[in-house]
Amino acid sequence: MSRANSALKGIISSQVFMVINLLLNLFSTPFIIHHLNAQVYGLSIIIFQIVGYLGIFDFGLTSGMVRYLATARGESEEAISNSRKIISTSFIIYAFLGVIVSVIGIGLAPFASMAFKITNNFEHQVTHIISIISVIVGLQFLVKAVTGVFFAHQRQVLSNSIIFATGILNTILIVLFIYLGYNLWSFVYAQIIVLIISGIINVYFFKKYYRSISISIKDFDYSLLKEMFSFGFFIFLNGIAVQIIFQTDRIMIGSIISLSAVTIYSITSKIPEIVSQLIWKITDNALPAMIELSGAGSKKPFRDIHNNIMQLSLSLATAGFWIIIIIAFPFIKLWVGGQYYAGITFIAVVSYMFLIHHSIIHVTAVCLNGAGFTKGFSIMSLIEAAANLALSIILGRLYGITGIVVATIIAGILTSGWFVPYIAFKNMDFDWKQYFYYILKPVIGCSFFGVLFYYEFNDFFKAINQWIILFLSAAGITILFLLPVFYINKRSVLNFMNRNK
Repeated sequence: MSRANSALKGIISSQVFMVINLLLNLFSTPFIIHHLNAQVYGLSIIIFQIVGYLGIFDFGLTSGMVRYLATARGESEEAISNSRKIISTSFIIYAFLGVIVSVIGIGLAPFASMAFKITNNFEHQVTHIISIISVIVGLQFLVKAVTGVFFAHQRQVLSNSIIFATGILNTILIVLFIYLGYNLWSFVYAQIIVLIISGIINVYFFKKYYRSISISIKDFDYSLLKEMFSFGFFIFLNGIAVQIIFQTDRIMIGSIISLSAVTIYSITSKIPEIVSQLIWKITDNALPAMIELSGAGSKKPFRDIHNNIMQLSLSLATAGFWIIIIIAFPFIKLWVGGQYYAGITFIAVVSYMFLIHHSIIHVTAVCLNGAGFTKGFSIMSLIEAAANLALSIILGRLYGITGIVVATIIAGILTSGWFVPYIAFKNMDFDWKQYFYYILKPVIGCSFFGVLFYYEFNDFFKAINQWIILFLSAAGITILFLLPVFYINKRSVLNFMNRNK
């Protein structure tokens, strides 16, 4: 299977699966909020946010492993031997890191309740829950050594299918346990069951497709480990920064404002966040191909793919921005109730942040990762994270949840917003006029229609009070937006289709 076809199938499968997950969340979230209330639901978000930080502490091993596995494809003895060394070395280190992460999580658990306004009814529960989930996160590290090879060898459909199936199962189990009355513990029980099933499924497919690869201590290669860490460490630093930039907002809201405000923030920002993840998958699934192209010598094919992805991503992002601005209020009103809608100003700011601001940085940053340029902008991301925290404290106290999102945008503009393109210009021979052309063309083109549609349809959408009318109207306006998206990208789409006939 060609790189292009593999990436395309990966993109399609990930998009379809995320849409299905979106629909499942649509039905499950009102049920969860109703049975837990806004404060407890906000607390559950905070708990998993805190523990989620532990999951990124692989010190870049995952990125290094994926990169080295992507260059060790094939059925030759050399390729199999290299893959065996990479996976065995990674598995042993993952086991060590998993123990460390578990111990750290258990040690920090008692202090979590001090940072937020948690009532005595939940104080001890939070400590125990964080401790158990920390152990689960530690065990999940072992699975990474197996799942990394699926993505690196461009089996994205398989990888996406496993993630999708276990994600669906996790949501169903949470709803079931909440229905049975287990409250916050529902999330823990669901995680335990999903971990066991996920481990079994991943090992099964690993044995099926990689019978010749076994995990053994004798295949541990220290020099290889240093090379993987050398490449992945700065991506790890960037991952920490990304977690702070994207996910700390909820923690800041919980500590500065209230747990109920966390729920309002999460509900209102959920649509732009999910849509942005759908769009970013376009770039993420192209990473293995970008890694291969970066070593091909010529930089022109690399730049062409970057520019096409940038144009397509921003076309969809800008269209998504305006669609969300129009449909957010009636959607949230019908979904969980109008009291969870944070207002037009907030939805506009948070949609811009996820869909446009971060999409620009994401496309170029992922492409630079594929080319091996990670050090400079990883350090800049840490600076951005620090600026984000400082500004969030100041603006959050002054302007509430909107101020925290604005702080994230300002911090991004002052740091990665200019530095990531600079690295691309310097190392990949990007032409700055062409770079900004592929940014401004889709943003301006789709925004022209967006402003027109907003003033034409906004009052109509605000008055909608039935799901069927909202669904049909949203589908109609989405189809209308596909026209400028296709027109802007028609040349690159036609070229792609001709190359893959």
